[in-house]
Amino acid sequence: MRILYKVQKKDGTLEEFDKNKILNGVVRAGASLEDAQKILEGIEAWLPKAAVNGVIKSVDIRTKGLEILDTVNPEIAKGFRAYQKPLSK
Repeated sequence: MRILYKVQKKDGTLEEFDKNKILNGVVRAGASLEDAQKILEGIEAWLPKAAVNGVIKSVDIRTKGLEILDTVNPEIAKGFRAYQKPLSK
């Protein structure tokens, strides 16, 4: 049985872990789909050890993703670090 994880966003709200958000975000940053898949696989392997009671913070996912991206494609990692999501009003 697959465990469903929840992601705690910066504002404290919880949402279901959505691997497509990771794939889309990494590809939008300029990585190939293959690189994005490697990042996702690394995050999914790390998630069970990092989640507390099935919950993981979005900032922790981003940090881990960047750590993996640094090894997969350092140039894209640099660009992704510079990207900040606009604050919603």
